[in-house]
Amino acid sequence: MLIKIFLGFLLIALAETLNGTFRVKVLHKKIGAKRAKIFSFVLGSLIIFAINIILVPWINPKTISEAFFIGFVWMSLMIAYDLYVGRVLFKLSWDKILEDFNIFNGNLLALGMMLILFLPLCIKIFT
Repeated sequence: MLIKIFLGFLLIALAETLNGTFRVKVLHKKIGAKRAKIFSFVLGSLIIFAINIILVPWINPKTISEAFFIGFVWMSLMIAYDLYVGRVLFKLSWDKILEDFNIFNGNLLALGMMLILFLPLCIKIFT
């Protein structure tokens, strides 16, 4: 199960990296930063939902606790990935990185992380 969970994380990380790149390189110029964040959040949520619909049954958690564990691992790895990319690859300050998690300033990353955390559990419960 752990290998499948890690493969799922890699797929989510790739999809969300492409989503973020699309937001910055295309959407910012076309519709502005604020609208781009909202559009990218909706698109990213749909991507996460689609990935979960496919991968959660494939991973096949036997219990609700296992389903929550999947979401917890994915969220934890995504937070670590976001921190690494922001700090090491983009050389951003900690303040700028943490700002991306601040929903009170219009940033939706924290909501996306909550979606990653709880969606496998919801799929397990409702399927």
